Amino acid sequence: MERMKQMNLKKALFTIACMNITIALVLSLLSFWGCVELRSHFAAERTVIDIQSAPFLLTRPSEQSDQAETAAEIISIVQIVLPVLIFITALFMTASMFYRLKLKEPLAVLAEGAARIIENDLDFTIGAESQDELGQLCIAFETMRKTLLENNRELWRQAEERRRLNAAFAHNLRNPVTVLKGSLKLAGKGDGDPGHLSLMESYTDRIERYIETMSSIQKLEEIPVEREVVPWETLICELENMIHLIGADSSKQVRLRTSVHPEHKTRAVSVDQSILFQIVENLLSNAFRFAAQNIDVECSLNEERLELSVTDDGSGFPAALLRSGIQPFQKGKEDSEHFGIGLYVCSLLCKKHGGSISVRNRHMGASVSVSLKMESF
Repeated sequence: MERMKQMNLKKALFTIACMNITIALVLSLLSFWGCVELRSHFAAERTVIDIQSAPFLLTRPSEQSDQAETAAEIISIVQIVLPVLIFITALFMTASMFYRLKLKEPLAVLAEGAARIIENDLDFTIGAESQDELGQLCIAFETMRKTLLENNRELWRQAEERRRLNAAFAHNLRNPVTVLKGSLKLAGKGDGDPGHLSLMESYTDRIERYIETMSSIQKLEEIPVEREVVPWETLICELENMIHLIGADSSKQVRLRTSVHPEHKTRAVSVDQSILFQIVENLLSNAFRFAAQNIDVECSLNEERLELSVTDDGSGFPAALLRSGIQPFQKGKEDSEHFGIGLYVCSLLCKKHGGSISVRNRHMGASVSVSLKMESF
């Protein structure tokens, strides 16, 4: 039977048909011979030979002649009908055997697979028990299932990338808007510093460039790095302004400490300011949200790396974040107004800029350290 399962459909059907026809032919011959023998037996009972008379006389017993004749006629009918019934039975047996051996199992497998695909369940395997046409169909069905699964995974991945991108887009727009609001509030309080208008114009241009960039990419990893040469003192000045404006509405205290090797003080660094300030703004925004009262910001230029750390005196990072690392949509606490993507965006931007980011808890709260690769001049 196992050999039969490995045959192709045409050969299997031919083999089963030949086998059943041969058996039917043998049974038909046996039945025909048996009927002949049986009818001869009844004919012998109906005929009597009288050997004492001369010449011999053939006589038939009157009391048995009618019954024997009826039995002989019935046997004659059976002799014709029985072979026909045997061949009809062989035909049904051929169909039944062919279905059970070649069709039943693969059709059941294909039907079950189709039903699970209709229910959007692709986590199964379609096995091919034979190499015949239906086995090849099962293999093709399995290939289709794998393709559908890969396509669905790709669609899920793209949807997740789009979700992350949209969340990052909305999240990172908050920070420049916060700076602009801070500038407007300071201007409304009578601070007539003309530098505020210049800063507002700068941040407006930055928002415009950011929207154009996020509209043209499909995932966060595609954010381009555009370095420009900026004096170190200018970077520190902009960092101070950013801290001042982001914390304009907060009563929390921010201490900024900077350090640089004397030979680098008058030199410039090649950095993508947009990426750098997005990182700083995200870290500062988180610090202002979670700090109890004090925030420490340290920034230093060491050889060709910019080291930045932001530490607050809040409750620190949750243990789950420290165990699993920085993940998208991971929130420090339940807060419907935030996406839980700030640290994840910082992590991606650091990698894009050839740097790294680390998080830890100190005795006073949470601390985030960033190291970015610079090109000094």
